[in-house]
Amino acid sequence: MSDLISPSSFLNFLEDKNFSTITGVPCSYFKDFLVYLASIEEETPMKHFIATREDEAVGIASGVAFATKRAVVYLQNSGLGNIGDALTSLAQLYKLPMLLLISYRGLLPDKDYPEHSIMGEVSEAFLKALKVPYWNLTVDNWGKIMTEAIERMEKINSPVALLIEKGVLSQ
Repeated sequence: MSDLISPSSFLNFLEDKNFSTITGVPCSYFKDFLVYLASIEEETPMKHFIATREDEAVGIASGVAFATKRAVVYLQNSGLGNIGDALTSLAQLYKLPMLLLISYRGLLPDKDYPEHSIMGEVSEAFLKALKVPYWNLTVDNWGKIMTEAIERMEKINSPVALLIEKGVLSQ
C-alpha cells in the first residue's frame, strides 16, 4: 500500500474518464492534488475553478453538466450543508451528473476540532437523506471505487459522492 494516491495518477484517471472541469472550495485534505493541478495548469485539459462557496461549485458543475460534459466538485464535509439547495433543486432535479469529492473530517486524527465533530458524525446520514450514493475512497482500491461511483453516476444521471479521509489525497 502506498502512502497516498499520486496526484498525477488521480488527475490522469479523471481525464481518462472524460472529466473536463474541477471546481470547489479548497481543503487541506486535497492539498497535494490541488498543488499538483495548479502546477500543470497549462498542460492539462482539465479546467479548474476555485469557488467561494460549495453551492457555487455545484452551480459551476451543473453548468458543465448542462453542456454535456463531466465535472468534479471538491469540498469539506463541513460544507455539505451549503450544497443542499443547489444539489436538490438543481443538480438532482435536472439529472445533472457530477462527482463530489468530500473530505471526511471529524474523524481521527482531527476529531478534536469542534467545527468538524458534528459533520463528521452526520456526513453519511446527510448524504443518505439527500439520496446521494456515496463511497469511502481508500488508497488500496481507489481506481475500483471511483469506477464504481462513476458508473453509478452515469446510470442514475445524478450526483454521487466519495468521502475521503486524511492521507488519501494529501498527508
